[in-house]
Amino acid sequence: MHRTVRRALGALAIVGSLGVQAAVGQPTTVTPSQAVEPRALDLLKAMNTKLAAAQSFSFRARSTNEGPDKTSPFLAVLGDAEVAVMRPDKLRARIRGASPPFDLYFDGARMTAYQPTLNVYATTEASKAVAVLIPFALQNAGILLPLADVLYGDSYAAIMRNITRARYKGVSAVGGNRCHHAAFAGPSAEWETWIDARTSLPCRVTGTLLEMKGAPRFAVDFSDWKLNPQLSAASFVFAKPAGAAEMDFRALMGQ
Repeated sequence: MHRTVRRALGALAIVGSLGVQAAVGQPTTVTPSQAVEPRALDLLKAMNTKLAAAQSFSFRARSTNEGPDKTSPFLAVLGDAEVAVMRPDKLRARIRGASPPFDLYFDGARMTAYQPTLNVYATTEASKAVAVLIPFALQNAGILLPLADVLYGDSYAAIMRNITRARYKGVSAVGGNRCHHAAFAGPSAEWETWIDARTSLPCRVTGTLLEMKGAPRFAVDFSDWKLNPQLSAASFVFAKPAGAAEMDFRALMGQ
């Protein structure tokens, strides 16, 4: 059961384009001698500016996460996520796909993970800001939150500290959208991103997490972006289902 729960969280874990970089990467300094193209950085800055200006937003993400497994050298896990954020301190995510279903709630004071098939949940006190919740979730529960970099009010400076290479790759179509394509690298990850030329919102991200065991790969397609939707604070509060059993976060993660 613990392994299936961890895989369900894995469907949520690596949806972030630069989340691992911002959360756990070691800062580096980009110098003029390094292979950094300003046009690629401008794309990231435009995306960050667009999302940082939104007091709330929601999106859908379809992900493929590939990494080592006890039964095989490489295993692909598929997942679909519906994510909503209300700044400064609320987040919820609904995970469905090949892994068991999983839901995550952060209401500004408590973080709760719920697995409806097993009807189990874990709750812990958390800091009252989404930006602080990201490292809290990673350190206390082993959870990397979706699109972690854009949950910060302004993440561009944090992202820049971890970029050593950036290249603009041109324009291509993703999901019917005309997107700018750029490739990046840092000490912890290598990734590519496609950003909608019209909206400056992310359409697709792929990459490899270099410092994690087995160097897992991920690919995420984003859709149905909504900026500043009307969200109710009550929708971020976990309502315990009848008969649900509570577990410790570490036990839920199999640690």
